[in-house]
Amino acid sequence: MILQRLANSIRKQDWFTVFIETLIVVLGVFLGLQVNNWNAGRANRAMETTYLELLRRDLRTIVVDLENQIEFEQFQVRLANDAVSIIEQPPSELRKKQLGMTLTQLGARRTMRIDSPTFLDLQGSGRLGLVSDPDLRSAILSYFFGMQRWEAVIDKNNEFFVDNSFNTFTDDLSVGYWFWDEDVMNLTPPAFVSLILKQRREGVDPRLLEAGGAVLQSPPDAAVWDEVRTRLGKRASIAIANESIASNVRDEAQAVEKQITAYLEARN
Repeated sequence: MILQRLANSIRKQDWFTVFIETLIVVLGVFLGLQVNNWNAGRANRAMETTYLELLRRDLRTIVVDLENQIEFEQFQVRLANDAVSIIEQPPSELRKKQLGMTLTQLGARRTMRIDSPTFLDLQGSGRLGLVSDPDLRSAILSYFFGMQRWEAVIDKNNEFFVDNSFNTFTDDLSVGYWFWDEDVMNLTPPAFVSLILKQRREGVDPRLLEAGGAVLQSPPDAAVWDEVRTRLGKRASIAIANESIASNVRDEAQAVEKQITAYLEARN
């Protein structure tokens, strides 16, 4: 309708009317674009808030998992240290069981994985730009991309020092596999480790596992125990290294989570 009036005004050379009606058209288009931009901006802010809240939840879950990792590594260090005292005891059936259970558990390792479905979604969908604060966006990117390197470090530590070094050594000694017994060890593992051990005990016939172990009763010479102590020292050292990595990764996750919380609170 307004375009028809504008055409009529041009034919009549009514330039004032042309100017006014052109201004109305331009203003209408401008306001329409502004409303669209405002709606899109509001939708983006709402989506940003949703993603950041989900990301904060993921980070809190990651922190819990990393604390389990830290607790596991600390438990392995304690076992390695306690094994030295067990070795120094006179040969007995109790000593044999305790050494068997200790060496078996020290052969266990825990993989560290930093999983965030929200970050993968943001990255895969190309929506990382929704995080409008550049410092926060940089902190999120740095954390998750940096964690890939630390995951690889722990994987290498476990592969070389636990699988290829410690477990190969105990296999060569025919230590065998021993079910954990809290009454024998007088020690309760971390809760999530206890759950795994319980499931293992319930699911595996012990006759398939508790074999060998002769070296634990009467080793051929003292040099064997010197080598065992050396391997225990390496096993404890790598557990300490893994614990340190997990602690740093946990602290960084908490720092990013706090940064997200501060950003969301400042916007409200």
